[in-house]
Amino acid sequence: MKRVLFMMVLALTLVASPAIAKEGFYLGVNVLFNDISGEITNGATIDTGNGLGLRGGYGLNRYLAFELGLFSTDHDYTAGGSTSSVDFKGGTIDAKLSLPLTGSHIEPYLQAGVGNYKIEGNGFSHDGTGGQIGIGIDIYLFPELNFNVGIMRRNITFDVDGTDTKAKVNTLDFGVTYHFI
Repeated sequence: MKRVLFMMVLALTLVASPAIAKEGFYLGVNVLFNDISGEITNGATIDTGNGLGLRGGYGLNRYLAFELGLFSTDHDYTAGGSTSSVDFKGGTIDAKLSLPLTGSHIEPYLQAGVGNYKIEGNGFSHDGTGGQIGIGIDIYLFPELNFNVGIMRRNITFDVDGTDTKAKVNTLDFGVTYHFI
């Protein structure tokens, strides 16, 4: 499976056109929807939450960029019949591989990286680390401005009272990015 994915990415990269240059710095904002599951819920329910994020990066060329991201989402937390609120926050660093399509202002991308996370609320606070992988599309409205839609899967290990506790977070995000060309 990995070999097939690699060959598809390589083929798309070779036929892609340099329609939109992406070298240099960029900044963006996004709206995120996070769904948290796994051992971290420990019999409780953490509802899907939403929030805002910031991202900034540097494009080395039209295909490869490195990106930093910060986000915070708010979730309803139900345990023992009572409901409260928890915050899920993260800081990430990613490599982003863009796959420009010939004659199109739409660019699919693959993204992978690592992050530091915190989930806190109702008297608890747990720090965690983990990796992430995602896909998405950038839709260029102008050479400097794009709209994006992406999905990301995060596998996080939180430290809960000295015990490694696993969480899986599925993220859907919508954003706008400005490229300093």
